[in-house]
Amino acid sequence: MYQALYRVWRPKTFSDMVGQEAIVRTLRNQVMTGRIAHAYLFCGSRGTGKTSAARILTRAINCLNPQNGDPCGECASCQMIESGTSFDVYEMDAASNSRVEEIRELLEKVDYPPQFGKYKVYIIDEVHMLSNAAFNALLKTLEEPPEYMVFILATTEPQKLPSTILSRCQRYDFGRYSEDQIAGHLAHVVTESGEKAEPEALNLIARAAEGGMRDALSILDMCMGGGETITEEHVRAALGTADRAFLFSFADALAHKDAAEALKRIDELMRGGRDVQVFLKDVSAHLRLLMAAMLCGPGEAMPGASGENMRRYADQAKQFSQQRLLRVLDLCMKAEADTRWAASARSVLEIFALRACDQPEDKDIEALLERVTELERELAELKATGVRVAAAPAETGGQAPRKAAAPRPAPIVETPVPDGGKAPKDVWNDALKMLKKTEPSIYGPLSRAKYGGYQDGVYKALFMPGEEIFQNMLSNEKHKAKIEAVLNQSGGVNARFEAASQLPPPDPDAGKRQEQSLSSLIDVFGRDKVQIDE
Repeated sequence: MYQALYRVWRPKTFSDMVGQEAIVRTLRNQVMTGRIAHAYLFCGSRGTGKTSAARILTRAINCLNPQNGDPCGECASCQMIESGTSFDVYEMDAASNSRVEEIRELLEKVDYPPQFGKYKVYIIDEVHMLSNAAFNALLKTLEEPPEYMVFILATTEPQKLPSTILSRCQRYDFGRYSEDQIAGHLAHVVTESGEKAEPEALNLIARAAEGGMRDALSILDMCMGGGETITEEHVRAALGTADRAFLFSFADALAHKDAAEALKRIDELMRGGRDVQVFLKDVSAHLRLLMAAMLCGPGEAMPGASGENMRRYADQAKQFSQQRLLRVLDLCMKAEADTRWAASARSVLEIFALRACDQPEDKDIEALLERVTELERELAELKATGVRVAAAPAETGGQAPRKAAAPRPAPIVETPVPDGGKAPKDVWNDALKMLKKTEPSIYGPLSRAKYGGYQDGVYKALFMPGEEIFQNMLSNEKHKAKIEAVLNQSGGVNARFEAASQLPPPDPDAGKRQEQSLSSLIDVFGRDKVQIDE
């Protein structure tokens, strides 16, 4: 009868285990020295070797002829435990045996010593599924079991266990396998099975497994058996994911902000029967590889790609700025989460594509940083192509050029008002009140300005240095039109608006304060200690 790969390649000894070196070393030493604890807790995500380690430890502590901490696999005890006929080992799934009655029935047999081996072992998988009453029933026995009794608890959610249980166990946390560890083990399995596989295909399986060896072997199992070399296309077909060329073309559309092309690609994807959530997951992984290519630079080793693909990722990464790539990746991850609850997953995907291609709003700080980065990148490209960019004036005579003296602000000049008309300052104040109610986004920047007077049909708003951003905002034609409409309504005559800069008024006491500060320094430190530089 055919057995799944993950069952065929389940490790039989500590030496067969992939990774988890610290845990393997500790358990092996305990077996060799005979310092066996009465309770173990194995924690970790699925497919990281918790149950396999529990079974290996069970055989090792009962083995009649252990080999360097590993079970020999040949003695009677190892053979009985391996075949499941030993009365000294009991393995229970707490997910389907969570009631207190079942735990009490299990604990009733604790008083009976082992019949064949040295230890009696209870393996309780998914122990976090036990009820509170079951935990309470287990607690006393777990605290003071007979000297021949060993409990091995395994769970994927240790945070759900009571602290009274956690404090009575030796805890071992099984980490997820790295992609290199998974790909290396899959290559060994493929070779031993007489099959062939491309390295890119094994790397794709390793990424899809997300750190779980059992998941990786299950995916490999789906791709084997055809007698052909396992390629990346075979793996993508088995997983239902988009091929690499499609991901590159979709990312090109996002890079060029071509929303029409992106929607066209989405329609092609949906007609091909692909799953939206899987595709968003692939796009997220593709964008992360672009980020890695951007940060690692050309020629550097990059996780998840090699050879020609590394160059393709590096070339496509140049089409994005780092700020924009981060924003698109963030949008993709949010869309991936939204598809779990949306009635139309396709709509979520299309909205993501449109937002990724859309120009962000100016009021968003991250959007402003993104636009600045884009402009810097375009400027660098212009310089690289030989286009001259205006530079600062060259220094002359080895001295820094002096700045021209800033002109004094012109005095406010008011055009005389005809008899019966409102004063310009009253018109300005009334307009501000109207803008505060109707256009608060314009009133905010305008309220920071100083009234600059009214002359020849033009109202001026003067801004201090450092507030050029508000001056530029109000100089926008759309904003100017709204301000002029309100001024016309307030004054009853056509008027225009202008935003200008206002230099700070001169400080007549500046020289006097400088002399006072200098006198204070001389009084404290002495005249010979103070040096005045022009």
